[in-house]
Amino acid sequence: MTSLRPTRPLGVAVAAGLGLLAGLGLFGLGYAALPALPTTAPVSLALIAAAELFLAGSVRDRLAGRPGTRPVLPEVVARTAVVARASVLVAAAAAGFWLGAVAVVAPKVTDLAVARRDTAVAGGALVLSIGLLLAALRLERACRIPGDRR
Repeated sequence: MTSLRPTRPLGVAVAAGLGLLAGLGLFGLGYAALPALPTTAPVSLALIAAAELFLAGSVRDRLAGRPGTRPVLPEVVARTAVVARASVLVAAAAAGFWLGAVAVVAPKVTDLAVARRDTAVAGGALVLSIGLLLAALRLERACRIPGDRR
């Protein structure tokens, strides 16, 4: 049985790079044909980040055996660690995607009226993607067994 290792920075960088290429490609090739970005686009990122931060605190406290907490099953911790790792990679790809969107849309602010709002939405989504990435890394770290140095 193999153990789940912490996410490596190279994997995060590759996911962000692929997201960046996707964002640059989509917005660079067809921004004029796309509808305006929905202002609610960043909301889901914020909700997932908040849930992962809450879960990280809960898992950390339960693994440490803090008073007032119930023990957590090892299977639950393993599944949570897998979700955290996947979330790290998805958040990195999303951050790259939104960075690509900002890079393409921001210079068009003076030319297109909708570009100002789209830049704000994409910028907000970029910031919240980074927040989700940090929350997922915290959740991944919370799933480590106390005393494990990996």
